[in-house]
Amino acid sequence: YEISECLVGSEMCIRDRSKTFYTEIGALDVLENITFNLNEGEIIAIVGPSGSGKSTLLNIISKLIEPTEGEIYVDGEIGYMFQRDHLFNWRTVWKNIMLGLEIKKEKNQENIDKTKELLTKYGLIDFINSYPQELSGGMRQRIALIRTLATNPQVLLLDEPFSALDYQTRINVSEDIFKMIKDSNVSAILVTHDISEAIAMADRVIVLSHRPAKLKKIIDIKTDSPDNTPFNKRLSSEFRKYFDEIWGLLNE
Repeated sequence: YEISECLVGSEMCIRDRSKTFYTEIGALDVLENITFNLNEGEIIAIVGPSGSGKSTLLNIISKLIEPTEGEIYVDGEIGYMFQRDHLFNWRTVWKNIMLGLEIKKEKNQENIDKTKELLTKYGLIDFINSYPQELSGGMRQRIALIRTLATNPQVLLLDEPFSALDYQTRINVSEDIFKMIKDSNVSAILVTHDISEAIAMADRVIVLSHRPAKLKKIIDIKTDSPDNTPFNKRLSSEFRKYFDEIWGLLNE
């Protein structure tokens, strides 16, 4: 595959990605020939059985670990949002948010103004002098995402970012984070074990098999929801159909 052909209309292309871990007791095949594109402005959700290598795939995309085989092309910077918010309790909210820009040496007025706009838009500007331990779990996750978006990534990776939240909070936070991603015009890959969350958040859902994980199916999520937000997608007539299909694939 030529890179120019691969990246037409896409932010990222993965071709035949495989990963084997070698241990004292032998080889452990985790991923096998994973291939897909991430289109501009798209959210993809990845679901699969426990231990199927979902987080490993994100770590390969972000270059935290190397693949055994395969190629990846990314058009721009990558931002990574983990399960935990990783906010430093001894730094204020504002200093936490500025951390990525400080590390990249991009703490200029343009990026500062953009970050303040995000904080204002999502009702967090009044908390910039607070400390993380003074905030709710949902607020901390919103702050963590704004910190990531402040560094201007083109591709955003989210590794089960709502798993530590209670059900009501994760519904509300997923709604806000969906809007942040779409408003910022970034592309995103969300790893989740929650089928409902995958359908509600994503434009497409990738279903992985048991380990070694192969790509079982890519499902386009299309609903009759007028604005396609996560909450409205959950209310759509097609939601149950997608849920049953993904559930069936995971339990084959």
